[in-house]
Amino acid sequence: MAAATSVLYFPDAAAAKAVFAHYMVGTTTETHVHTDVDDAAAAGLDGFALNIGDPRQSFVTDTLSYMFDYTASNHPDFHLLFSLDLAAAGGAGATLTDFNALLKQYTSHAAYARGPAPDEYPFVSTFSDGGLTNETWDEWRGSTDAFAEPNAVYLVPDFDGTAGYYDGADGWWDYWGGVVDGLFSWEAAWPERAGLGGAFPGDTGPDEVVSKAAEARGKDYMIGLSPLQYKDAYNTNLYRPGELNLPERMKNILKMNPAPEYAQVITWNDGPESHYIGNLWPEQNTDVDPARYATTSLAPHDGWQPLIGSFAAAFRANASSASAMRPFGSAETVTGALWYKTILQSTTCPLEGNGGVYAKPDGFDKGEDVLNWAVVVGEDAEGWKANLISDGEQIGSVELVAGLNYGKAEGVKAGFQRLEVVDADGKTVRVAAGGRCVSTGCPDCIYNMNPQVVGFSDNESDGECPDPDCSQ
Repeated sequence: MAAATSVLYFPDAAAAKAVFAHYMVGTTTETHVHTDVDDAAAAGLDGFALNIGDPRQSFVTDTLSYMFDYTASNHPDFHLLFSLDLAAAGGAGATLTDFNALLKQYTSHAAYARGPAPDEYPFVSTFSDGGLTNETWDEWRGSTDAFAEPNAVYLVPDFDGTAGYYDGADGWWDYWGGVVDGLFSWEAAWPERAGLGGAFPGDTGPDEVVSKAAEARGKDYMIGLSPLQYKDAYNTNLYRPGELNLPERMKNILKMNPAPEYAQVITWNDGPESHYIGNLWPEQNTDVDPARYATTSLAPHDGWQPLIGSFAAAFRANASSASAMRPFGSAETVTGALWYKTILQSTTCPLEGNGGVYAKPDGFDKGEDVLNWAVVVGEDAEGWKANLISDGEQIGSVELVAGLNYGKAEGVKAGFQRLEVVDADGKTVRVAAGGRCVSTGCPDCIYNMNPQVVGFSDNESDGECPDPDCSQ
């Protein structure tokens, strides 16, 4: 670490709380871009953090042109900020200054997200520090090539790959404190891998250290919220639970003191990482390996959206407990979802010996044969229960209380899976059913850990069971 230090300065006012979703900018049609904005706004999100890997690419400029004017005209309360993906940019030969033209063009747009009053500078985040020094960042901040005037930016980056970050160390802040207005921690969103992450699914311990250090220095914090990380593509094969990571983090985020100013859902549309909650458009997802496990037809994840919408409303209202969460949507009496993987831990896939995508992912042993569920009800749900049903047999029943309820039911069997919410008289209120079966075999020819996510709907049929045999 270089000896140079940055001058600390402090925000002037508290930030208005907001929940963004990380959005991978790729080759996407104008119609699909508009649908993404419509869907995310309807899901109760406050905006997108737009991941831009190589700002020089035409698909980036095309997607931004489709998104900004449409958002401002149709969803004036939905805002867009740039997340500079310096890891991808570096691999593509781009530099920090290559983002300047886009920043100059869009940060004055009505749809662009802004930081807290009174300055209301444009909100910029990152994925990675890019291996850059504080001097490089200071020079960039102080330039007028990207912003209207020197330091006219509200920078909340992901610098969690830098030494001392997760310790909240004084030395870290001496070096980086003048660069940042807040911090965003990517790797803390999941359980530990390679020394980074929580001690268990849903753990916010690493975030709390960073958040407290930030608050002590007058800086803001953006926390990650993600269901899992499973990737079996691009020379990577890993699994990070998963299971109850999403509702546990919701509960723990709302309990945090100091409370984060922002939350960022990881992600809206990153199919290869399996933590998408939105659409996976075919024109953006053309590679063979991710298509084995992550497509909208094979494994839609929009069933998580109402649950996240319920969390977002509580987060913005400064709720300090998940018991304050309420069903999402004015006409809804219950919000929730069921999710589970479709292979058993005992499964042996016939192509495992080929290695690569066919091998068991790093972290496979952390998977569980369970039905994961979360349900949000109001005060009028006294005596209601959540019943978990596997292959026609009830394997769990939990009495519900006002707010967020969640858990996992063991004893999963191959076959159809269901979540039923019943009232005090045993009458069915809502059903989550119709997801892909849990299989006795290995139907995708890989150890597929991407979960089926089934939301409540009017469809009460069980769904379909694929051929358990690998057909490749």
